[in-house]
Amino acid sequence: MILLPIMQKCHKNFVFKDYKGKDNEFNFIKYLESKGKKIDWWFKNGNQGKEYFAIKYFNNADDKEALFYPDFIIRFKSGKMGIFDPKSGNIAEDPETADKSKALALKLKKLGKGFVGGIAVFENGVWNYNNSEKYHYQKGKMSQDKNWLSMEKLF
Repeated sequence: MILLPIMQKCHKNFVFKDYKGKDNEFNFIKYLESKGKKIDWWFKNGNQGKEYFAIKYFNNADDKEALFYPDFIIRFKSGKMGIFDPKSGNIAEDPETADKSKALALKLKKLGKGFVGGIAVFENGVWNYNNSEKYHYQKGKMSQDKNWLSMEKLF
């Protein structure tokens, strides 16, 4: 496989990094790859450094501002841009995820109608995303929350 320089960096940072969310992110990549005809490209964002896309947010647990690096940036064939951060398990329920979700929702609103995204969670065989400033996730209760939207509707 031949990788462009930017993808080499992405590939190295992602494939060889060991962390709890890796399997979830690989599943998200598989999902994106299955939608290849509806996507121009996707990019796995880094998690630190000025060369990557970051959003300032207020971390309520630490009572201070921090930077959030959403995991994926997607260019849809429709021309829309997507900014998504897949989460699973306890991380999806973590209050810090709610802080990040709010910051991402506000950023997307500021960027305008050509942008879509949010925190993404895989549940009941489907990827859903929450683009609301009022993020809440409770395992098994996603279908009862109108702020969770099916990613399938984006394709």
